[in-house]
Amino acid sequence: MRIVTVLPILSLISSAFAYESLKSHANGIKIGVAGNTIKFNNRAYVDAMSNFNYMVAENGCKLAAIQNRRGSYNFNDCDAHLSKAKELGMSFRGHCLIWHAHPPSWFESLRGNDLKQAIVDHITTVLKHYDGKIDAWDVVNEAIDDSSNGSQWKMRNSFLYQNVPDFIDIAFKTARSVSPSTKLFYNDYNTEGIYGKSEAVFNFVKDLKSRNIPIDGVGLQYHVSTRTYPEYSKINNLISRYCSLGVEVHITEMDVKVDGNESTQSKVYTEALKACLNNSCCKAFLVWGVGDNDSWLGSSAKALLFDSSYQPKAAYNALLQTLGGNGGSNNNNNNNNNNNNNNNNNNNNNNNNNNNNNNGNGSCAGLWAQCGGTGFNGPSCCSQGTCKKLNDYYSQCQN
Repeated sequence: MRIVTVLPILSLISSAFAYESLKSHANGIKIGVAGNTIKFNNRAYVDAMSNFNYMVAENGCKLAAIQNRRGSYNFNDCDAHLSKAKELGMSFRGHCLIWHAHPPSWFESLRGNDLKQAIVDHITTVLKHYDGKIDAWDVVNEAIDDSSNGSQWKMRNSFLYQNVPDFIDIAFKTARSVSPSTKLFYNDYNTEGIYGKSEAVFNFVKDLKSRNIPIDGVGLQYHVSTRTYPEYSKINNLISRYCSLGVEVHITEMDVKVDGNESTQSKVYTEALKACLNNSCCKAFLVWGVGDNDSWLGSSAKALLFDSSYQPKAAYNALLQTLGGNGGSNNNNNNNNNNNNNNNNNNNNNNNNNNNNNNGNGSCAGLWAQCGGTGFNGPSCCSQGTCKKLNDYYSQCQN
């Protein structure tokens, strides 16, 4: 009886940890992943996430999640992300304090000094709440217009810029005064060396530094595909130039949409990591989601390091080898069946974890959870709020 009881347990343990973790070979660099509390009750999801040493919340720490009503701060979701990170031995990155997209209606409707004060109040309250708990924050997110090219950067004509033209300066100065030890980042997309916006953002950051705006780093989001991606020489040179500015670099939201040749995905991921490792100012490398089914691009994009069953893909093993690990030990071995059948250590709970995106409130998604998009197979109704389309790939339950 003892043998019968013990062997399945040993089988579970060996299958759950049959591949090396990225964090075990990180050697000082932060290897991170975007998490979402709606998946924290899925054991396979958490097991996959535990291979990283750095976490960022996909949505839970944004202004709309924390201060959906003016002056009423709800840190529950952001706190839950931070708590899970601590449980898994991960440090935590804050994303993001000020962003023009998907704001609460009260915030977007403010004008002039009222909006300026709301910016100051939000940054002050959030940074005080997380003082000493979060080591870096994206202070401002995606403020440069996509049409920017070279030295001629152009501010996005958002309600923020229209009403408080110097909102970026105000945001960084406020953040520094409230939390002097927190590293302060500007974060943006199309900044990895493919488009003219890459050079524009570089010169924008250079301008902030020249005016003594307290910026510590830049986040390169790195949303690319197997068809459109930067060559190693370009991203390596770009990061090197940021090092020369005296700022830290984080690759913050990497995913690689499979558009044609899936084998190219490993190359794109590894060249980005190699460029980061090759430059001393690049301190963090994060992917934007755990498994393919968690991606904002939809599961059909196959954009992440784990498949939809949370098994490591070739790209995961390629990154592991780049860090000095062996790789390849669990991609197609016989342990897959054990992992697939025991995602939650209880087969009777599988339906709950697969169909319940709101931590137990029936079959509808919870507030701020995904409720639609190309390739999304989860619930399309919301237990709170309404389902709002953000883009072709992602709809979200919002108030």
